[in-house]
Amino acid sequence: MLEKLWVEQERKRHFGLCIAFSFVFTFAAIVITYYFVPFKISGEPLSGLIAVVLASLAASYPLIRFLEDEVTETEEERKSKLKDGFDLLERHKDEVELYLAFFLGATLAFGVVNSFSPEVFEVQHEVIGSIRPDVAAGRFFSPGFFMEIITNNISVFLTTLLLSFFLTAGMVFILVWNASILGVFISEVTKGLVDIPLVALSYLPHGLLEISAYIIAGLAGFFLSHEVREIIQWDDKTYAMKLMMDSFLLLGLGFVLLIVAAVIESTGA
Repeated sequence: MLEKLWVEQERKRHFGLCIAFSFVFTFAAIVITYYFVPFKISGEPLSGLIAVVLASLAASYPLIRFLEDEVTETEEERKSKLKDGFDLLERHKDEVELYLAFFLGATLAFGVVNSFSPEVFEVQHEVIGSIRPDVAAGRFFSPGFFMEIITNNISVFLTTLLLSFFLTAGMVFILVWNASILGVFISEVTKGLVDIPLVALSYLPHGLLEISAYIIAGLAGFFLSHEVREIIQWDDKTYAMKLMMDSFLLLGLGFVLLIVAAVIESTGA
């Protein structure tokens, strides 16, 4: 039932409510994992990873359903868009906004739970422990640090693209995993639950650019996968080729966002 309500809000473009649904779904996944799926390997609890998997599973239907609805168009709608041309940002604004809303809600859920029960996310704490010195350094621009950041970000970008091309739910998993890392980290560096929104603002300049780039990579992978099928099936391939060009432009925009985000992060801005 909740999935249908979420999809209904997506269709109405109520992205504020989509943040709330994302928070509820993620919070529920974490609670279910902690109390009912106490999974361990060699004595190491993996509740943080299982929570990410379960939250991804719960959110995949409403998120992918939205994309499917976006690409399912009548012949008249296709002809109209071909006639009017494409505005890249305007055309994909709703998709980016929806996935950003989902990411923000999931990040908030992980941050809130970690404030009360940090033992749930031992996997995330280990990852944060390996990168925290660089994150907290706040150093001046360093070419080596910049290359380290951009190399890692591009690898995530390409992984998201490939996963989304072959398996759209893979993009959702990557977003939830990044939301878990960011949410737990922000919770760790705050003094209390009330401070979480304020601390989060300090990571928005580069964080939102990075996540937007990953979302764009995922969308481009999904659209490319759809368009390859359409090019094979359609007699008139003009519209599908136009959409494919749109996807490559999205990938270019994603790379630009990654570079700008890396510059901001490496300068400590």
